[in-house]
Amino acid sequence: MGTITITTDMELFAAALLQHKVSVWAKQNGRCLTLLDKDGFVEKITPDMVKVRYPQKQCSEYYLRCEFVFQVHS
Repeated sequence: MGTITITTDMELFAAALLQHKVSVWAKQNGRCLTLLDKDGFVEKITPDMVKVRYPQKQCSEYYLRCEFVFQVHS
């Protein structure tokens, strides 16, 4: 098993459709730096942002696609 970074609309849509759990990483200068959250589900995708729902916390968060990296575990 490994981790796959998802960046394209199609990859994000597939993660949302298949309800794969995603982790969100902050990035700076193109590098992943800090794990912000995990075990979320992609709920909404726009050209600029991704909305991730966290059922365990009963909340959703918006992330700018240019500032964050999204990963799924395979």
